[in-house]
Amino acid sequence: MLDKEFSVLIEELGEEFILDSSVYTDPKEITGMEFSGDEAYAQILFQKLGDIIDVDISMVEMGLFSEPADVVLDSGVIMVSEEGSEPASSKFTEYSDGSVEILINRGYLNDPDCLVASIAFELIRLKSKVKGFSEDEVYMEVALVFYGFGVFNANNSVIKMDTWSGDLRSGWNIKKGPTQLSLEAHGYLLALYSCYRGENNPQWTDSLVHEVSKAFNVGVKYLKFDSERK
Repeated sequence: MLDKEFSVLIEELGEEFILDSSVYTDPKEITGMEFSGDEAYAQILFQKLGDIIDVDISMVEMGLFSEPADVVLDSGVIMVSEEGSEPASSKFTEYSDGSVEILINRGYLNDPDCLVASIAFELIRLKSKVKGFSEDEVYMEVALVFYGFGVFNANNSVIKMDTWSGDLRSGWNIKKGPTQLSLEAHGYLLALYSCYRGENNPQWTDSLVHEVSKAFNVGVKYLKFDSERK
């Protein structure tokens, strides 16, 4: 599936695009600002990402939404969400007048990587609509890599557990970023991207978290072996 969508994007965007695209590893590279974690920063990031992805956002309004309230038990924190599903990372609504509303999970104001990945994902969705490209989620996650945001998305594929304690109780909370792909899939996808570009130990891999870095190295070895076998 990843190889198929990768090939589709090369045809749509062109080989030159993937070879010349920048890879971002720090939100400051995008905004030119230190991360502040407030709504004003999110709006600036939205504008900058629109420029990089080259999509018209003049008819787009970006806002934030909050997750349903947590239910706190002595044994932990249970996330409550609609129909028992995981809380949404972002929401995309297109209106009859052509305007678009993009809503980003307010909780991502505390996580710059998730904030970048979720906004970029929805702007790529918008561009796909305009261009008549696929709106399949796997396609758009591959597109995030092509536009240079793969490191942010991959690092947030790792499931993390936060623990807390107080005077009378303690608890836990499971956290995961907006991506639907596994960390192994992200490692392979970034390996595919790196090998296609002819990169040998690119500097951006230093920004990958340990689990994704390990999956990336496995992917590179597999792709090199597969290439030599052919």
